[in-house]
Amino acid sequence: IFTGASEETYWMSAHPICSWYGITCDNDDETANSGVTEIKLESNSLTTDDPDKVSELFFSLPDLERLNIRGNELPLNLDNVGMPPNLEVLQLSDTGLTSIAGIGKATKLKELHFTENDIKGTFPEEIFDLTYLKELYASFNKFSGSLPTRIGELTDLKEFYAYTNEMTGELPTELGNLVAIENLVLGYNNFKGNLPTELNNLVNLKEFSVYYNKEMTGPVLEFSKATKMEKLDLEGNQFNGQIPTNFLSGLDTDYISDPGNEIIVHLADNALTGTLPEGLSSIKNLYLDIVGNQLKEVPESFCKQSYWMNGKVGEIEGNPCHAIACPPDTFSETGRMHSDGDEECTACGSDESADFIGSYSCSHVAREMIALKALYTSTNGEEWDEDKNWMDNTKPICSWFGVECAGDSLGNNTVTKINLPDNNLDGTMPHQIWDHLPALHTLDLQQNEVFMRFDNIKLAKKLEVLYISDIDVGSIDGIGQAPALKELHLTANKLKGELPDDFFDLADTLESLYIAYNSFSGTLSTEFGKMKNLVEFYAYDNDFTGTIPSEFASLPNLRHFVVAENKLSGTIAEEFSYMPQLKLFSAYRRLKPGPKLSGPLPSFSNVPNLVGLYLDYNHFSGTIPSNFVQASLNSSLITISHNFLSGSVPSELIVLDDLNIEMEGNKITELDERFCDEFSWMDGRVMDYGCDALMCKPGYYSIYGRQNTTESACKKCEVSDDIEPTPYWGSISCDSVVDEKEILELLYSETKGDDWYNNENWLKSDDICTWFGVDCRDGKSVQAIHLGANNLVGTPPEELFGLEQLHTLWLHSNPMNFKFKGIAKARNLIDLRLDSTGLKDVYDVGEGASLVRLDLKYNQISGPFPSELLNLQKLGSLILTDNSLTGALPDKFDPFSSLVELRLGSNMFSGQLTSFSDLQALHQLDLSDNDLVGTIPKNFLNSISDHKPIEVDLSSNNLSGGVPLQLNRFDELVIYLRDNKFTELSPTLCDTDNHGWNLREVELFGCDAIMCPPGTANYRGRKSGESNPCMKCESNILHYGQITCNGMPLEATSSSPRLVRGAVVTMLSSLLVGVILVVV
Repeated sequence: IFTGASEETYWMSAHPICSWYGITCDNDDETANSGVTEIKLESNSLTTDDPDKVSELFFSLPDLERLNIRGNELPLNLDNVGMPPNLEVLQLSDTGLTSIAGIGKATKLKELHFTENDIKGTFPEEIFDLTYLKELYASFNKFSGSLPTRIGELTDLKEFYAYTNEMTGELPTELGNLVAIENLVLGYNNFKGNLPTELNNLVNLKEFSVYYNKEMTGPVLEFSKATKMEKLDLEGNQFNGQIPTNFLSGLDTDYISDPGNEIIVHLADNALTGTLPEGLSSIKNLYLDIVGNQLKEVPESFCKQSYWMNGKVGEIEGNPCHAIACPPDTFSETGRMHSDGDEECTACGSDESADFIGSYSCSHVAREMIALKALYTSTNGEEWDEDKNWMDNTKPICSWFGVECAGDSLGNNTVTKINLPDNNLDGTMPHQIWDHLPALHTLDLQQNEVFMRFDNIKLAKKLEVLYISDIDVGSIDGIGQAPALKELHLTANKLKGELPDDFFDLADTLESLYIAYNSFSGTLSTEFGKMKNLVEFYAYDNDFTGTIPSEFASLPNLRHFVVAENKLSGTIAEEFSYMPQLKLFSAYRRLKPGPKLSGPLPSFSNVPNLVGLYLDYNHFSGTIPSNFVQASLNSSLITISHNFLSGSVPSELIVLDDLNIEMEGNKITELDERFCDEFSWMDGRVMDYGCDALMCKPGYYSIYGRQNTTESACKKCEVSDDIEPTPYWGSISCDSVVDEKEILELLYSETKGDDWYNNENWLKSDDICTWFGVDCRDGKSVQAIHLGANNLVGTPPEELFGLEQLHTLWLHSNPMNFKFKGIAKARNLIDLRLDSTGLKDVYDVGEGASLVRLDLKYNQISGPFPSELLNLQKLGSLILTDNSLTGALPDKFDPFSSLVELRLGSNMFSGQLTSFSDLQALHQLDLSDNDLVGTIPKNFLNSISDHKPIEVDLSSNNLSGGVPLQLNRFDELVIYLRDNKFTELSPTLCDTDNHGWNLREVELFGCDAIMCPPGTANYRGRKSGESNPCMKCESNILHYGQITCNGMPLEATSSSPRLVRGAVVTMLSSLLVGVILVVV
């Protein structure tokens, strides 16, 4: 354990062991070679790769009484902790412990420390078997559940610290049995309910703290029997009512009369009312923190206590009580004045008030109510999913649903939080939210149909948390003016372009930034290097390009860095290998084509807190560094698969425990057989499958490159003239090394390349990346082929699917005979366009498991809907318009869970309309110009979100009946129903709820914007402008949405229907491009 020790004097030397650093022996005899009673090696940089052995050695010392290894990476196994019969003190804080199982065996233990570890679950019952225990320190772990009632059995306990955990429930009444307890500290948990009255019986209490449990409530106890109380901390809860008149009345009079003995009482930020007990004035030196309550005044006697508040009461001339709390109708940021002339209590404005002492801000009930009412009316509040008490002038605004105030729900001012996520808000957020709510701390309007501007956000001086994901912000210009913003959620807002310059004005305050699922582009700015407080950066699935700026590596607090699925390229700076706080680094690239991250794999060698590292599907090359993640002993998942890494897996990785590391799909040639004994690796699958759980060995393959289930076993490659055994570990096929130039040359010859319209550089240059229509990654592997409308004739070779990195294949508008045989080899093929190629069937297309977009329109595909297509479970866009497909539509499309666009128009489908109720991601559905009959099902599209825009084209079929009222739930539906046999259209579908339908044309033209009524007609079947109204037509007496009159088709007076529909498609397709990859 002394490999990197800070101090090791005499260790392993010839000196007597009792003289070695940190060792104490019986009778303090440094000349002895036995009788070790104490080991004290605190913060000595000790570490081990065999904690079980170290534990066994420590606890084999028969005379050991005290062991202190705090601040070393030595997570001991406590199975043998009972072997030293007289062990009394065990200091294991900050050692990496995840369990203290076995601790109950140390029956003589009096002092136990295990703070600052990662111990989870309920509080260990074993501890309550340690009946001699006097001191127990369990803070800074992740204990959950309630504090067991058995805590009352530790009657000798004097000190119990368990703050900063995750414990819940009410405090057990059995705490009252701890008759010897002096320090009881349980702050920063999630306890709730009242303080048990039994705590009043703890006469020896010196400190009692339950600060910031937030949901503890009820009255403050008297603690009148505690004679020695030095600190009482109840801050940051919901305690209410009056402070008892005999509060702390039992304190020792000699002690509290000495100005050298300070008593500290924190009651701030609760809901206490009434008056402060005069009896506190008997305490000579008191720090009384009572701001942020609902107290009316400070007793005059308090203002004469010159030692109070660290002497500030005696220092402030004129208004000494201001050191305790600002009086009503004044405020300061801390609720009090600190010293003369420093942060004074400022008077409220003429239209403002502060009803209580210790106010952080002034409020104007009328202004705050105006702001909230403006939000309600401007976002269609009557249609909110929940609006309890809103607009009810008899109820305090702090009781309105989603509104929180500085006090409790009975208050009528000082709004601090508005939480209305996914609540069906629809409209524009009023500017009063920024400028009428001076205490606003948190605003959560995410997942609503809300438009927001940031012109006045500079007036929201206390706003720290802003959740506005998945709403319409249009632009984030001006957001940089937010003076206090710490946490910003801007996920899935359809934002494009570069981040505005003023965005980086947030550098002094911003800690968490979430901008995933947008379309931000350009390079990641080096200005991010100014955001020294940034802890979390999530920019997943945008279009950022260029390199990752090394300035991110200079951010001292950065823990989570996520830039996966952007279009970043180049090398990763080695500075990222020296980030002390980093826990997550994610830059994988599984979906998007284009240049990728490349160069040598960074070592990340000095990132001790790293838990997750995701770099798969990039172009890193060279060997894995020997010091790869060497300091990251808590790493749980590393993905470096599908790169171009070569050589051996460094044996140094063996020191890591419980690691999941994905390395398949590289060119690795050697794996130390010792890895096969790391049974805890890969979630224990190494125990089940040996080395195959890491990677299939050379000459073998699996669809995953490794075995992770019984069905994915590594299989031996067959040797033939065409196939040689794969030479690498982690192969996903037995395919031999691909010669991409030969494949392209074959494509050229098989499709009469000499007759192509453009064959620039084909066969003339050795660099295939310069050949017309060929795009490469990093100038190496073919990633895209764009040869549409280029006169390719014949059958493209099956070998084309062997291009390993091929993402995009566009061969549309060529007179060819395309075949899908072999498409299973194209494991990275995402986008395939074969429209207008004369295609007659789709045999074998179901093997293209990676396909996301498939365009087969304008072909000659006939017969029923091809069932093979249902095998393409990643498909986001399927276009089959203008073919000759017949028969009924499939009853279910559930395999298409990611489908966003489905176009089946201009075929010959017949039978009933399918509900498509299993397609949750759908945005565009075209079934026009078929022979569908019957009514629209009531559950039509019922799995799609109400708030998402969707386009549906059912025109030119034989559908009948009425349009189902169930569609009324959609906010932004574009629906085409012309040229059917509909006989009913309810006005409910055309009212104010549906103003967003048909691109807001329903708002302008009512029901006519959906379908023209019987007795009229229009070439579009609906009114879409003042120049093309629904024209009177006496021959049409039965049906809605007719496009003929007296048997004659009507002519367009402006843009043709197809052109107008194309504009809508273009608009929604801009959304689709991003959505397809998000869904996958």
